[in-house]
Amino acid sequence: ILTGAPGTGKTFLAKKIAEEMKAEYKLVQFHPSYDYTDFVEGLRPIEKDGNISFKRIDGVFKEFCKKAINTDKPFVFIIDEINRGEVSKIFGELFYSIDPGYRGEKGKVLTQYQNLIEDNDTFKEGFYVPENVYIIGTMNDIDRSVESMDFAFRRRFAFVVIKAEDRLSMLDELNDESLKEKAINRLKNLNNAISGIEGLSSAYHIGASYFLKLNNYGGNFEDLWNYHLDGLLKEYLRGMRDVEERIKDLKKAYDNESAPNN
Repeated sequence: ILTGAPGTGKTFLAKKIAEEMKAEYKLVQFHPSYDYTDFVEGLRPIEKDGNISFKRIDGVFKEFCKKAINTDKPFVFIIDEINRGEVSKIFGELFYSIDPGYRGEKGKVLTQYQNLIEDNDTFKEGFYVPENVYIIGTMNDIDRSVESMDFAFRRRFAFVVIKAEDRLSMLDELNDESLKEKAINRLKNLNNAISGIEGLSSAYHIGASYFLKLNNYGGNFEDLWNYHLDGLLKEYLRGMRDVEERIKDLKKAYDNESAPNN
């Protein structure tokens, strides 16, 4: 799981990892309405001769695993914003089979609609995750839905923190070197100021992808502040005292284009 501050390019990094592995990959995004029937399998209505009936349909992850069987190529399944879905319900009995110690046929499980699986289906005798299938998730530390992730899920993954300053190379996409230098200094000064506020931490830092929007605004830092950062920072400070004064202090740090002392 790639976790850290918003705007640090975690999804982009997940794709690059898959590409470096020369893997076939697929990306899905979890959200509150995403469920087991989307991910593993479920019943879907079908119409035939004017009549409605229901058919068991593979979910996106089960379909992906079928493609990976009997191949040597790595397959990477990327779950963007993995913490926004209710993971215990989405994965269901797959908690067992995604464990690295139970990959392959030894981790075979019976799914909720096992009795409806056709005789010629690859997973007729039970579903398992092939050993060449890898899962990469991304999540923002500060997302309030992080709390919904239970320990059974957490212990099946390694968590890698991506900090805002780890991804400054993203700013190479800005139009000129001078603009890039100003953006880096402003980012660092703003993030130092954020860390100086009690109750906030590096999880609330502003990632480099926000500053890539400067290309859309002709390098205008005021537009970036007004349309993207001001509202986000006010949300960070919601419920604190002296919000307006704190915002002024953050704006002052953001306007400072000098290299920070640390």
